[in-house]
Amino acid sequence: MRTKETFRQYIWLVNCLHGSKRISLERLKQLWIEDDMDNGRPLSRTTFFRLKKAIDDMFGILVECDTRNGYQYFIANPENLEGNSTERWMLQTLTVSNFLADSISIKDRIVLESIPAGIEYLRIIIKAMKRKKALLMGYKKFGDDTERLYTIEPYCLKVFRQRWYLLGNRQSDTKGLRFYALDRVTDLRIADQTFDVPDDFCVADFMKYSFGVFIGNGQKPERVVLRTYGKMTSLLRTLPKHHSQKEIAVTDTYSDFEFFVVPTFDFVQEILKEGGDVEVREPSSLRNEMVKKLQDALARYSVAR
Repeated sequence: MRTKETFRQYIWLVNCLHGSKRISLERLKQLWIEDDMDNGRPLSRTTFFRLKKAIDDMFGILVECDTRNGYQYFIANPENLEGNSTERWMLQTLTVSNFLADSISIKDRIVLESIPAGIEYLRIIIKAMKRKKALLMGYKKFGDDTERLYTIEPYCLKVFRQRWYLLGNRQSDTKGLRFYALDRVTDLRIADQTFDVPDDFCVADFMKYSFGVFIGNGQKPERVVLRTYGKMTSLLRTLPKHHSQKEIAVTDTYSDFEFFVVPTFDFVQEILKEGGDVEVREPSSLRNEMVKKLQDALARYSVAR
């Protein structure tokens, strides 16, 4: 079987199970024919169990059977497809890729957002992470055309705002971990030096109070209260900005949302982009910072041209 068709069947099974919560093998067989998954050939029991094992191996998705309720199949660990898990990202990416591959005839009616350069370095970085090897990296910061050479210990990769970032520890640097944008990398090679990620390091804990890729070393997380107006309230309910988000007050004209974050540059920019539909209520330090930025912006527009 061709690789493309194999992946298509893996993704089909995961989406059927995830969307149905509980589903019988007979119903899966019907959907298999309706969706033309194998050129009209029916879904055999052997094929089903092969696909079931494959999605466990590939995505870590465990499929079990509820024998007490009419032999209904279900995903036993749905948390693997929630939040920002790697498995969920892989599944979404492969799903979109397969949908697009089946939609070549209407490709001019599908508009995509491009990701800047840097993807070509993913293979090298992942290989170094697996081998516990450092990286020799050429890097240019924004606003600085000088190429600087660093030895980086790669801890993790992150996608933010359609850009890939590497979280790493720069050797001979006492400032600790920081993110490097892959589209600013000029050269990348695996170094001879080895390193070990500390046993007590957890990416989820490290990024728990962060928003974006500015870590805010030394800054403490704060309770931030944002007041939203109009459609922004519904938008925030639908697309939370942070896992700590909680709606704490609702009125006819506004709602208040509480966050526990380090209010770094990325978080401030996120609030600013919403314009007058979001107001910082607490803490006063962040509110004053927002007022200053808005006043500075207004002053620039007020200057006669």
